[in-house]
Amino acid sequence: MIELADFLPALTEPGQAVARASDKQPSREELQQLEDALRLLPAQECPVDHHFADGIYGRAMHIPAGTVLTGKVHRFSTLNVLVQGEITVTTPTGMQRLSAPAIFTSPPGCKKAGFAHTDVIWLNVHPTRLTDVASIESKFIEPEDPALTAGEKPCLGAQ
Repeated sequence: MIELADFLPALTEPGQAVARASDKQPSREELQQLEDALRLLPAQECPVDHHFADGIYGRAMHIPAGTVLTGKVHRFSTLNVLVQGEITVTTPTGMQRLSAPAIFTSPPGCKKAGFAHTDVIWLNVHPTRLTDVASIESKFIEPEDPALTAGEKPCLGAQ
């Protein structure tokens, strides 16, 4: 079993962390423990831009340096694009420190967690003709219990 401190952050100050391990894949339980710890920290604004093209939806999140965050569980495989910055994040091969540009696909049911070493722009791309963001989330995102909502912690579950 991977210890919480091993796979992602050693939370020493609000919003700060040090990535401590690579090539390890945190369990869903460990990600839940991380989210529980993050709920105790001040919220970090992570603005999201929505982009639409013919049959494509792109969700670009702007993540400030020093932010620890977790993402939502996607129902389908997802194209992930690190557009700008450097981040340690869960990938299909475990925790990896990535520098932009970087692209990978995460499998269905994947829940990501990360630490932004610099300001980051992260883009998820989904195939859909829908243009209503709530409808898109309903189609592509699995509900979680307890769910972190954008109103509670903007960077938690906002991926």
